[in-house]
Parts: sequence; C-alpha cells; structure tokens
Amino acid sequence: MLIRHKVLIEGLSRRQVAKEMGVSRNTVRKYSHEEAAEPRFRKSKEPRRRPVLDKVKERIDELLIDWSSRTSKKQRITASRVHEQLLAEGFVVGASTVRSYVREWRRGRGPRRRPWLQVVGVR
Repeated sequence: MLIRHKVLIEGLSRRQVAKEMGVSRNTVRKYSHEEAAEPRFRKSKEPRRRPVLDKVKERIDELLIDWSSRTSKKQRITASRVHEQLLAEGFVVGASTVRSYVREWRRGRGPRRRPWLQVVGVR
C-alpha cells in the first residue's frame, strides 16, 4: 500500500520509490499496477497424508522402545538399523521416511541437552 501511495498519490517516479524503499523497480511496477491493495498470501496447506508411514509407524515405535532397553547409550539405535530390520520383516518403506520419523520420535521424547544453555550456579 505504501508503494501505491507514493506512486499514485504523491506522484513520485517508480525509480525514486524503488531507491527510497530499497526494492527493485520491478517490485514497484508490480505493486503500483496491482488493482487490489492487499498483498497476496499463499493458502496454508493441510499436512500431506503419509500412507506408507502409517503402515509402519507402530512397528518402528515397538522397535525403538524394545531396542532402547537392550542397548547402552554408546550403542545408538540408528534409523539405518531400524530400516534394515523393517526390510527384513517384509515392509516396503524408504530410508528417508524412517529417518524422518525416528528424528521426530527422538525430539518428542523429552528435554534434550542443550550445551549452549547454562543454568547459573550448576556445573
């Protein structure tokens, strides 16, 4: 709206408006010719369905919970291991799907250690 006001009401040239506002002349031209003064926004999309993940989500949860009790902290439960196990069990699922779900699962398990945050008085 400010661009339209400067060009149409104040009568400044597009080049002057572009220089003042630090935007491209193409941007000034676009908004000065636009009929509606409101900027256009993209519609928010609903999350995509993930049918493959829906089939294996329960099994991944079972594997992660079961393996976490059997392994030490040094023996990490990797998404690659989970993916190999799922393939051995006959599931058809991509490695990236398993990786993204394992990442989400780990983030949702509770407070993470953040070394850049320090509590005063505690070492």
